[in-house]
Amino acid sequence: MPSVLLQPSLVLNSAFLPVSIVRAFEALCLVVTEKADLLEGDEAELIRSQFLSFPLPRVVRLLNFSGMPTNPSWSRLKVIYRDDQTCAWCGVRRKIDDLDCDHIIPRSRWHACPAPLRKKYEAPSGKLQNVHAPWNSWENTVASCRPCNAKKGNRYHWELGLKLLWDPYEPEYVPSMIVSFDRARKLGWLDYLLNPKGRPIFPSAVKIIALPPISRAAQQS
Repeated sequence: MPSVLLQPSLVLNSAFLPVSIVRAFEALCLVVTEKADLLEGDEAELIRSQFLSFPLPRVVRLLNFSGMPTNPSWSRLKVIYRDDQTCAWCGVRRKIDDLDCDHIIPRSRWHACPAPLRKKYEAPSGKLQNVHAPWNSWENTVASCRPCNAKKGNRYHWELGLKLLWDPYEPEYVPSMIVSFDRARKLGWLDYLLNPKGRPIFPSAVKIIALPPISRAAQQS
């Protein structure tokens, strides 16, 4: 498969809200099978077959789907997204590859931890996803940089005098798409992700990293 067909394409639902990012060949299949309209294409990258020619899909709109992403369940990666890629111990923001998901009460000491101390980090009744791994909860996990995670190891943070910079929590939503402002601009997606004031059109689905200062100011207006 040509590498150009592996480039990303933005998918909107029928109400023009962004719902996913797929590879260009998947977007092209949606257009060819008349399941989606082609809204933006790269004319410099034409995709040709024996009888058809299409610009490389950049943005497509599904014709018969009005659904929206739902709030996902807990995962290590989603904890890092929740904490905005910032270490909860030292406050330094890092690349995803330089972060870990740290258990506040270590897995190996979960059952040994006195119940009164552990209670704060337990999932609320009815929200525990895996009864066999109760330490895997929104309340007991935070993003941690590699140095801080190595320093803490399998010890309780109070044994080291460490303090969390914020209390972990279950978010109302976790974005299903993470994209940088620069990448969205280069791919021609900004008109479909931001409104005229620079605010995300669908913040519960899309997180835009590194918004320029004007867009950030507009978000707070």
